[in-house]
Amino acid sequence: MRLEVTNTGARAGDEVVQLYSHQRSSRVRQPVKQLRAFQRVSLAPGATTTVTLRFALADLAHWDVTRGRWALETSAHDLLAGASSADIRQRATLRVRGETVPARDLTRTTRAESFDAYRGALLVDESKARGTAVSGGWIAFEDARLGPAFTARVAKETAGSGTVEVRLGSPSGRLLGTATVAGAGDRYAYATTTARLAPVRGRHDVYLVLGAGVRLATFRAG
Repeated sequence: MRLEVTNTGARAGDEVVQLYSHQRSSRVRQPVKQLRAFQRVSLAPGATTTVTLRFALADLAHWDVTRGRWALETSAHDLLAGASSADIRQRATLRVRGETVPARDLTRTTRAESFDAYRGALLVDESKARGTAVSGGWIAFEDARLGPAFTARVAKETAGSGTVEVRLGSPSGRLLGTATVAGAGDRYAYATTTARLAPVRGRHDVYLVLGAGVRLATFRAG
């Protein structure tokens, strides 16, 4: 982005010209503004200079948790230049031709750590050697397809049984099914648990509610 900067004051001064962007449409929630480039300029009274702020198109990509890779989406981006994020002086629009991130397909094996939203859940070690699992709370998978059965790889780090609830729309939404987790009392003793799901059509926001001490590594709902 190229713009002119003028010192309208009576004394020499410096200014840091900043360029922000905002993605208008996306599969995921986007920040209101993201800093992309900046340049400091020094100007005598009344002087004008041209500032060119550049960034790579790849900088507009975001991590796609549905496929585990970077994605550059098709969207319009607002380019905002000013003295700060709260002091925008010029605007422009950049239209990017990229891709459309597909809906989630939970009928395929999905890693629990690739959730879209969560509350009360912790990322924990899946094993002593490698991997990440999710413990407690709830995790959400947005705009997802799912089938008639739920299969999960789980462990229970405390004695006593636990559950994984599959719900629609919210952590307290419609209950589709409940999988029972045996209480082995070993955080690394993973086993497979299954549950039938009530029939549902189309795509939905799917919430998995994990009982206390339940560690979820992978699952599929199909």
